[in-house]
Amino acid sequence: MRSLAPRPLLLALTLILTVGAIAFVELRFDRASSNESQAEAVPPTAEETTAKTTEPRESTGEPQEQVERDATTEREDAEERIARKEAEFSRAAEIIGPTGFINTDGVTIGENLGEKVVLVEFWTYSCYNCQNAQPYISSFHEEYADAGLLVIGVHRPEFEFEKDYASVESAVREAGIDYPVVLDNDAATWDAYDNRYWPAWYLIDADGFVRYRHFGEGAYGETEAKIQELLAEKDQVPNL
Repeated sequence: MRSLAPRPLLLALTLILTVGAIAFVELRFDRASSNESQAEAVPPTAEETTAKTTEPRESTGEPQEQVERDATTEREDAEERIARKEAEFSRAAEIIGPTGFINTDGVTIGENLGEKVVLVEFWTYSCYNCQNAQPYISSFHEEYADAGLLVIGVHRPEFEFEKDYASVESAVREAGIDYPVVLDNDAATWDAYDNRYWPAWYLIDADGFVRYRHFGEGAYGETEAKIQELLAEKDQVPNL
């Protein structure tokens, strides 16, 4: 019969086994932690990177995009409006070859496009019919200038003595004319409008089209109604 190992040896053996078991467990735990860290540090694949970079982004430019869409719509509307008027009305001729100005340093129709309704009045100071019509033209200027009406008096003389600048200036002052007057001694603007009458007036809308014309005295109420119509039209059109 074999004898049992002495007690001190048995205790030592038990201690060795316990320490070894603890070391084994700690080693396994360290390896597991290391594997998890390596898994987290692995860079994404090319497919994963592409997928992330191609994901749709929320637009941050919506206000600007809306402005651009509105501008495009307004431009298209303006083009349609102009095309419609081209088919129905004639474009106004410009002030051509002026030989002098009164109440202004210079004035053109083109510089007022989009901002003014223009009434071009052909007259000459010794014309009796022009003298009768003059107070009505001045009243249109006084009533509607602030609303966007520009009256341009084109003084085209019938007789040689009417070409004198000082004489025209005196007639303008005596008639109380405050709006711009263009001297048309060479009849350049007169011919551009193919006009043949004193007095005569042409109403031009803010797009530059002749929308109304009248020759001789009268039709003042009709003319004023047309002025009101074109001013209201101007105010209703965006950017006009």
